[in-house]
Formats: sequence, C-alpha cells, structure tokens
Amino acid sequence: MPTPTPRTTGVRPPVLDLVEPIPEHLDTPLRQELHLGELPLVLLIADIATDGNFAESVLTVTDERLLILHANGSDAPVVESISIDRVLRVQTRNHVGSGSLVADLDEGTRELVRFSQGAYFKFSSVPQAVDALLTRPSEEIAEEPDAERAIPTRRIEHCETCGRALKQGTKVCPNCIKKRETFWRLFSYVRPYKKIALFGFGLTLTMTFVGLLPPQLNLILIDDVITPVIVEYMETGADGIPKQKLTPDDPKTPPAEQAKLLIWVVAGLFSIHFGRMLINATRSYTLGWLGQRITYDLQTEIFNYLQFLSLSFYSQHSTGRIMTRVTSDTERMRGFITTGFQDMVIAILTLIGIGAMLFWMNWELALLALIPTPIMLIVTQIYRKRIHWTFHTIWRRIASLNSQLADTIPGVKVVKAFAQEDREMKRFDRRNTELRDSRMESVKMKAYFLPGIAFITAMGSVILWWFGGNRVLENTLSLGQLQAFIAYMVMFYGPVRELSVLSDQLESAATTAERVFEILDTEPDVTDPVDATDPGVLQGHVKFRNVSFTYDGFARILDRVTFDVEPGEMIGLVGPSGAGKSTLVNLISRFFDASDGDVYIDGEPITSLQQGKLRSQIGVVLQEPLLFQGSIAQNIAYGRPDAPHARIIAAARAANAHDFIMRFPDGYDTEVGERGGRLSGGERQRISIARALIGEPRILILDEATSSVDTETEYEIQEALERLTENRTTFAIAHRLSTLKNADRLFVMDKGRIAEVGTHAELLEKEDGVYRRLVDMQTELAKVRAV
Repeated sequence: MPTPTPRTTGVRPPVLDLVEPIPEHLDTPLRQELHLGELPLVLLIADIATDGNFAESVLTVTDERLLILHANGSDAPVVESISIDRVLRVQTRNHVGSGSLVADLDEGTRELVRFSQGAYFKFSSVPQAVDALLTRPSEEIAEEPDAERAIPTRRIEHCETCGRALKQGTKVCPNCIKKRETFWRLFSYVRPYKKIALFGFGLTLTMTFVGLLPPQLNLILIDDVITPVIVEYMETGADGIPKQKLTPDDPKTPPAEQAKLLIWVVAGLFSIHFGRMLINATRSYTLGWLGQRITYDLQTEIFNYLQFLSLSFYSQHSTGRIMTRVTSDTERMRGFITTGFQDMVIAILTLIGIGAMLFWMNWELALLALIPTPIMLIVTQIYRKRIHWTFHTIWRRIASLNSQLADTIPGVKVVKAFAQEDREMKRFDRRNTELRDSRMESVKMKAYFLPGIAFITAMGSVILWWFGGNRVLENTLSLGQLQAFIAYMVMFYGPVRELSVLSDQLESAATTAERVFEILDTEPDVTDPVDATDPGVLQGHVKFRNVSFTYDGFARILDRVTFDVEPGEMIGLVGPSGAGKSTLVNLISRFFDASDGDVYIDGEPITSLQQGKLRSQIGVVLQEPLLFQGSIAQNIAYGRPDAPHARIIAAARAANAHDFIMRFPDGYDTEVGERGGRLSGGERQRISIARALIGEPRILILDEATSSVDTETEYEIQEALERLTENRTTFAIAHRLSTLKNADRLFVMDKGRIAEVGTHAELLEKEDGVYRRLVDMQTELAKVRAV
C-alpha cells in the first residue's frame, strides 16, 4: 500500500520504521483510524487470527497508542486501540507452529496479534521499538523538530520472491534459494580449470565404457569356451548313456580352438582390469589436483571478502561459525565438486550404458529387471527431503560447538581463574549432545533407508533369476547370456545404490554451498562510492553535524552529536559506560556509517573518501591491544610491512618499548605468541603504541590505552602517548580522568549526547555538571582505596 498519511493535507507524512505493504482491504480503514498528526512507527502484517484460523491483521504502533485492525471477512475490520500510557511492556511468545505478540497492561496481559513462524523475525523487533518509545521522556519527544523523531528509521528488508522478512544484515532469503542455481554457481569455480576438468571427465567416460566390457567377455567364456565341452560331455556321458543338452544346439568349437579362445578372453580381461587401474589412478590424481585448486580459490575468495565486510557482520556472526565456513564448508564443497560429482557422473553413465546393453540383449528381461527402479527413486526422493533439514541442523550445531571452542580455548586463563571448568564442560556437553542427537537422527534415517534400498535391488535379482532361469530351462536363453544379464544387473543396481548414498552428499553440498554463498552475498554496510576520492595527506580536521547512530535500529547510541575539532587538537572523551564514546571514534574510523547526520574529514564528507586511504592515516591504540602471531618487529610494522628496521626501532624507542625488547634474547625477533600471550599487558600496550607510531597517523584514537596497567607502566605509556599525540588530532577515551588534564577540550558524553564541553579546569567549576560529578566520584573512590 502507499505510505499511510494523515487525512488532512499539508501535514507531514509519518516516519515508518518497521514497515511493510498493507493489503488493499485494510489500507483505507487504517487511514481512517489514524488521528491528525499521529505518527506510525511500526506497521506490520500478521497472518493468523487469535482463534487460530488464517486471517490478516495490521499492527500499528504510533507515538500515542497500539492500533490493531483484524480482518473480518467482507465486513469492516475489528479495531483495537490501546493507549501507550497503559502499556508496561510488549513481548513475543513462541508457540507450536506460530508466535504471538502480547502486551502487559495495567489490568493484565493481552494478546495483540498472532503470526506464523515465517513472520517471527519481523515481530521479534517490535518489543525493542515499543520499549524505546516507552523509555523516551515525553517532553523530549515534544521538543524535537519534526524531521527528527525519537526512534531512528529502520526498514525491514523483504524477499522479493516470497515476501518473507529477511534476517538483519543479509539480503539472501534461505527459503527461495534454488538448488539448481546454487550448483551452477558452485561449478563456476571449475571454469578456470575447464581443460583439466574435461580431461578428468574424458577419463571418467573411458573408465565407464571399459567397465562395461567384462560381462561380454564372460559371456564368450561361458558360451563359447566352457559350455560346449560340458554339452559334449553331457551328450555322450561318462558311461556312454546319452544325456539331455544343457544349452541350445549351437556349433561346437573344437577343444584346441577353445583353449586358444580361453587365452584370448583371459588376456582381454587382464588388459581391461589393468587398463582400468591406470585410468583410475590418472583420474584420481587429476581430480585431486583440481580439488586442491578449487579449495584454494574458495577459501581465498571467502577470506578476502571477509576483509571487506563491515564490523556489523562480525557482531552478528560468531567466530566459530565464520571459521566453519572458511574451512570445513569449503572442504565439503571441494569433495562434491571433484569426487562426489564425478562419482555421480560415473553412476549415471553406467546406468545409461548398462540399460542400453540390457535392452539390446533381451528387452523383456530388461523391463522385468527394472521394476524396482521407480520404487527406489520414490523412496530416495522422500529421503532427500527429510535429510536436507537434518543436515541444516547438524551444520548449525557444528558451528555452535566451534564458537564455544573459539571462546573457551583463548579464554582458558579466565576459565581457570574463576574455577569454571565444570561449567564449560557442561556447556560443551550440552552442545555436543545436541550435535550427537542431530547426527543420530541422520544415522537413523540412513539405517532404514540403505537396507531398504538393498532389499529393493535384491528383489530385482530375484525376479531375474526366476524368469531368466525358466528361459534357460526352456532352451530359449543361453547360460552365458543369463550370467551376463545378471552381471549387468548387479552393475546396474550398484550405481542406483550409489546415487541413493550420493543424495546425502548432494544435500550436504547444497546446504554447505548455501551457507558459504550467504557470506559472499552479504553486502557490506560501509562501502565506497564509485567516485570515492583519495583524501591525500590529512590535516586532521574532524566535524560532526547532527550525527545519530543506532546498532539495532531503535536505541540511539549517538543522538544528534555536533562538534568541530581543529587539526592538532586533543579531545578527551569522558562519560559513563554506554554513553557512546567508543561508537563516536568508530565513526571517525568509518567502521560504521552514521544512521543520520554527516561526518566530515578536512571538510569532505567521510563517505566520499576511500576507506583504505583514510584508515591508513588513522592510528588506533585500544584498551586490549591485539598482537598477531609473529615477532615483535612484525607486529610493530604491521601497518607498514615494508618499513626498514631502523624505523621500527625508532618507533619502539618513541613508545618506550626498546629497552624491554632488548632484554629478550632474540630482541626484535622474539615471538609474541598467540595474541601476544608471551608479553605482559604493559609490554603489549607499548608494542601497540609503536605500531600506531610507525604509520605516522594524522588522526589518533586512544581507547582506554592506560586503563589496565600498573602505575609505573602507566607513566611510561603516558610519556610515550605524549610523543605520539604531538601535532596530531587526537581523540582519547579514558575513565581515569586525571590522564586527560592536558587535553585541549573535554567532551563529556551522557546518554548519546555531548552534555558538556570545556577544559578540565572549566568543567570543574560547574558544581552540578556531569564532569564534576564524575571527578568527585573518582576522588572519593581513591580515598577509599588509600584507606
């Protein structure tokens, strides 16, 4: 539907946050119910009536009330209106096959709407929106200009095909992914190696063709070599008594010729098996080579793409899940593209070749022998559908297990310090049990499926023995022909069984590919425009104009922040936790883009500058510095890998790190260990400062750089920071307010806004100010510690 607007012209249209198109039969009634100037903040469609039947309802949340319109057949919709003043909170509830949105009111709990599981995601965001509305002071809303309302705009992205709400951070709808397109995309990774792939495919065709020859040689062996002798023996008998013929009356080959033919047949069989071995060995090596190249390409593409994704992606996906996609998932994809797909091709070609051979030999027996095939195909199709979702569950739980490992192993010191080994073991056991149960579900399906398939194929052989045996007894089919026919049937059902087993691998590959392509299809939140410019050498002028930011689309972390910082100026950012200090400096580094307002660097919109060129001139020193596996020198030169050794030493001296580095036996070649674990906290911090210094940044960000070190180390770090901040625009976050006394200005942040601005001395003069209160609190705390 068109965006609902008030009924009076000239009134500003409402700002829609959680919004989706409204059905025509509910569009007009909704417009009529909205009051003049009433602002819808949420506008969503529910698809189940409160009585459990399928029916549409419209949930509208405005700054005045909760408004629900329930479709009532051809009659006018049933309207419910609940004043926002009566609402204590709103929450979602999960039921079997559906969910509901309920409101806690003064008089009790009331169900608002009910919806199917497919709509659960979009309604799960409503409680946050309502909570943000309820906790915002009414006078603050009233004084905001029309262009800026209490809750930032957020739109739900919907799938263009099925209309389902998409998960935040992705534009990929898992319900609409077509397996055929997924597999075509998967095989696009073979294209650079198509000559090798075609060579391997040719070997596969040759091996399949050669594999069809032995039954024909066996037929010659039985009918033209062995059977004539037996027939002659049975005709005369050992005692001279005539015997009944065992085979049709064909011309007999003399024993000498039979012996010669035997040699040729055996030699032919040996040549076929030896040649097939050579072909198979060459094919295996070719496919192995191809598989390793594809794995390399896949892992490289995913890892490289991960480097360009925004930080919001990493906040929504655990480390373990990402690692699983880069390693295990790509390995499964490689296995299918090379071995699995080729095995499938061999099976299909074998089926075609054997089927043609069977009908050429005896079409009646061929039809009888193929009776079990449709049954096998139907059973396999049912099995594939059921196993698909089981594999989805297994992969999710593997990723969940990897996530815990990624947390627990690096954090083992914390686990031991708090004696939480039992807790972590129980947590691991719970997740491992869930994974085991999912795998057992898969095992149970296979346990019934595979023996069932084996029984069905066995019935084909039984049918063939019955009808074929009767033909031999009736002297209308030779023994060799029956033996060849049965051999081909065994070869025929083998690929059918393989295809049944390969259906697991097919579903596994499809599920895995979907997970990998989900990453590759995720669009970064922060991107460079086509005409992005090189900022050149930065002066360090930073300006915010009415900047607001929200992570979840509802609660503002920054709320209309405005300031102007001159080049070379040092700004101290202070305030309670959650005030928005770290978010502010993240916007300067353009780790995120502002939800509203503009950020300027040297007078240019930050969104118009190339990210890489911008960040190369911004130095960051974090509270918990992360060092990479490698030497001290490699970590200092991380931002400038080509820096000469003399420059590395100069940066270390400036950071007061040179002396302790030289106390190590290997000096600058000392390995720091995983995440710098072989160094103390103060040593890691000084290495981090040296790493920032070597890049000669024009803008410097210090995020609690001295909060986790002792007093002596803090003095050395502070001394290094004074050198680091000289002639550089600096934003320093600190909870120890004494470390910011020398700042040119202090920005005191509170609830996402800059509450106060001034020097340390100026802000202390404000007795009722936020900064004065923070200083007094720290002073009292210091006195308590001294006692």
